[in-house]
Amino acid sequence: MNVKYLKIFLWTYTAFIFYFAFTPLTIQTPTSDKINHFVAFFIYVILLKESYNTSYWGSFFYSTLLCIFIEVVQYFLPYRTSEYGDVLAGILGITSGIFTYFVMKLTYMELKKKE
Repeated sequence: MNVKYLKIFLWTYTAFIFYFAFTPLTIQTPTSDKINHFVAFFIYVILLKESYNTSYWGSFFYSTLLCIFIEVVQYFLPYRTSEYGDVLAGILGITSGIFTYFVMKLTYMELKKKE
């Protein structure tokens, strides 16, 4: 996929994360809040790594900063709550996303080498 389109998709995805993180909750999702955080940051870190070609530590750092930033802002919003568990779920999603990306990239390189 073209890097330009990946960057557009990443920033659109980031805007959706901000929208869902900072607006009042009008409906409850059928899944746990922690699962939502895990999945959101799992996808986010893979998009970040692929679109900006950051290092693994850079991807972890920037994604973790975003995760913590969201919880800090939610602390000051009267209609939202901030929880350490949400940060932990986000960091687990980030770590899992980086690991999955690494394994997929390694597998792709091995398959390409065999050709």
